[in-house]
Amino acid sequence: MAGGRTVGVAENPTTQGARQGSTTSHPFLVRNIVRTIVIIGASNVTFSLPVIWSTLRQSLNDPFRLMVAAGHGRSFGIPSTVLGRTLPSILECGLWESLERLNSSTTHALVTDVGNDLLYGVDATQTMSWVTETIDRLESQASNILVTGLPIESLRGLSARRFDFFRRLMFPRSNLAFECALSESDAIHRQLLETGGNQAVTNLVPEERWYGLDPIHIRRRCRREAWNRYLSLCLPDVNLTSCGLVPDFSAWRGCAERRWKRSRLLTSQQPTQTDHGNELWLY
Repeated sequence: MAGGRTVGVAENPTTQGARQGSTTSHPFLVRNIVRTIVIIGASNVTFSLPVIWSTLRQSLNDPFRLMVAAGHGRSFGIPSTVLGRTLPSILECGLWESLERLNSSTTHALVTDVGNDLLYGVDATQTMSWVTETIDRLESQASNILVTGLPIESLRGLSARRFDFFRRLMFPRSNLAFECALSESDAIHRQLLETGGNQAVTNLVPEERWYGLDPIHIRRRCRREAWNRYLSLCLPDVNLTSCGLVPDFSAWRGCAERRWKRSRLLTSQQPTQTDHGNELWLY
């Protein structure tokens, strides 16, 4: 893993006290799971989850476990709140405890949707510190990891006016300036592509044509193509020619293991869905 080790993230008051004994899971955890796929991201993962879940179910012959830590506005290092729903940070969610506890013969991982933290006032250095720690943790579990860069060409094509519009729409409390957003995004993008120094890590730059007026979310019509590329690199031994032909929207019914609604802690049993030995876990 390129880059130095990072400092840990302190327990946030929002999540403190909820981690002890917080994992809620089915009592029949011992399964013949052959493969675990870990996907870490934010809104692009959430939007495409029906495509991802459907593709894996159609393409993998052996039982698998899909473990997803994502959600709109998700942060790698601090709790994030969108429309009254708060999620713990990627580093503080229950994914890591479950990965340690559950076994499979092979684990693959994908890290994408980096950059939300800039809009929470976190600079590129701290953001990459959290992302580096995330990848370091995955390296102890996964045989291969795909890390995607930012949609940097899409971001560079933004005007200040369009940036301000989407910032107010998606992150109304953010005061991130346009010039700062571009320079910090460039720094994060460069460092993400440098994570490929380890043989276990592969890098991919998203295609500019996958994005439209919205500079950070993959267009609906491009989701199948994008996730075919992502999953093909993440699972190089699997034929994904039928990627998401019939999206499984039941994947959206599940809720993250821990989240807060107006300061009220809510928990959901994991996995949220099982199908012919396959499991979907959300964090």
